[in-house]
Amino acid sequence: MTLGTDSAQRDVAGGRERDHALLVARARVGLRVVFVAIVAFGLADIRMLQDRLCAALVLRAVQFGLIGVASASLRVRLGWGARVGAVTAFISSIYVTSAIAGWLRGTAVTQPITGLVIAFTTATTLPWGVWPQLVSVAVGLLSIALTFQAVDGSLAGGSPHMAAGIGVAFLVSVYIADQLQRYRRERDTAEAALRRNEDRFRSLIERGSDVITIIDAEGVILYESPSVERVTGYRPEECLGRRALEFIHPDDAAGAATAIARAVAGDTAAIECRGARRDGTWCHVEAVFRNLLDHPAVGGIVVNWRDIGERKQAEEERARHIGELARARDEALASTRAKSMFLANMSHEIRTPLNVVIGMTDMVLDGPLTPEQRDNLTRGRAAAIGLLAIINDILDASKIEAGKMTIQVVDMDLRATVEDAAGMLAAAAAAKGLTLSCAIAADVPRSVRGDPVRVRQTIVNLLGNAVKFTDAGAIAVDVRALRHQPSRVTVRVSVTDTGIGIARDRQSRIFESFAQGDDGTARGGTGLGLAICRQLVALMGGRMGLESEPGRGSTFWFELPLERSAGATDSAAA
Repeated sequence: MTLGTDSAQRDVAGGRERDHALLVARARVGLRVVFVAIVAFGLADIRMLQDRLCAALVLRAVQFGLIGVASASLRVRLGWGARVGAVTAFISSIYVTSAIAGWLRGTAVTQPITGLVIAFTTATTLPWGVWPQLVSVAVGLLSIALTFQAVDGSLAGGSPHMAAGIGVAFLVSVYIADQLQRYRRERDTAEAALRRNEDRFRSLIERGSDVITIIDAEGVILYESPSVERVTGYRPEECLGRRALEFIHPDDAAGAATAIARAVAGDTAAIECRGARRDGTWCHVEAVFRNLLDHPAVGGIVVNWRDIGERKQAEEERARHIGELARARDEALASTRAKSMFLANMSHEIRTPLNVVIGMTDMVLDGPLTPEQRDNLTRGRAAAIGLLAIINDILDASKIEAGKMTIQVVDMDLRATVEDAAGMLAAAAAAKGLTLSCAIAADVPRSVRGDPVRVRQTIVNLLGNAVKFTDAGAIAVDVRALRHQPSRVTVRVSVTDTGIGIARDRQSRIFESFAQGDDGTARGGTGLGLAICRQLVALMGGRMGLESEPGRGSTFWFELPLERSAGATDSAAA
């Protein structure tokens, strides 16, 4: 807003200065014309006047004096208001002295003609606007009226029609002065806007990052913007008249020639090539060719081009970094796969003898033992079973990480699977005095297709955690159908306990590997169980979540989309 106001003020000031200079120049021309006219009128007075010749000559001398004073004032530096006032005073004095001259001649007939000539001359030549014109015209009308009064003794001697015509003519001169002043203001505003646009575009061309080159149909350079010196070191005048291909790398000249030919044909062509610098090096440039041969102000092919060396270097650096990142990623993936394969192999190697240890322990426990021996073997068997569970978790995690875990889709009895899983933890829950219940909604289909092993593993893991972290109360398994479709059913399995619960800030990390709900490891476990369960559920196309409040228990749930078995599908359709 401030810039626009300042620009408008500069335009007004510039227009006023131009009007001032024009007023002075035309006033000087007008003084010469008036001087010649007074000389001619003076000679006519000598021939026509006898009685009042002396007074007429004195009047002409006064007019010459006024011309001298006006001429001297034009050589003095005055402001716009003072200058307009001086010119208005001089024009008014000419009106008055011309009226006196008519009285001396004894006739007022020529005075309206003289007044109208002066009025229309000032309106059309002097750039002073409506008010100075109106003041001078008012003086002129008053002078004419006084002349008729002095010569005829009354204003009634003139024709009313003539008086009206003279008045209208003088007002028309005022209107002409006003319209010409408006025109000059609009012209000055348009010229100022044009100069600003020219300055703006010149600054953009001279200081812009792009170089603008204009060539003819033969590829000869007609114009080169000043920016070329910043990019290449060549001055614009050094490039004029030379073929543009002289500045293109020989290996890129064919492509540039093709782009010029396409532009001549009327297409817009874009290329990347290497351009010559003054020091003998080459710079990578990007150029766009546009055909403006028929444009009267251009008459050539306009080439907008810029140095893209930094961009090229950045692209090369980016490609190099991407390559390095890809190699690092591949190495990391290979390392991860190798680690997973190692863990899987080692788990198999450890699990086999461990199963032998458990089996042999069971055989010994079936024989006669002392109470101390039986207690020791029972403890060893429990430790071996715990170690086997940990190894199984590590094996599952390794398979999932290596992408080797497969999900089977077979016919399964969903109710039996859930009840079997609950039965596996019933003894552990009873040993801690916990109530374990299992509720399966009536609309849950019995026969579905899925992976019973992984479903059972997930429920067992959730129930195992519930038993581990619940000291008193109850554990409930709830199974219900969320959505029924002719061939599919979405089932939600929830395990709710009254245990210690999980703090809200830990809930977002509870499904991460090696994460546990409490701060310690006193309750045992690797922290892999929930992570494995969530990944197994995801592999089966479902999702897992939890709802928990510290001190009030937790609910872990998972949802699975399961296919209906063939018989169940027919039943559902019926």
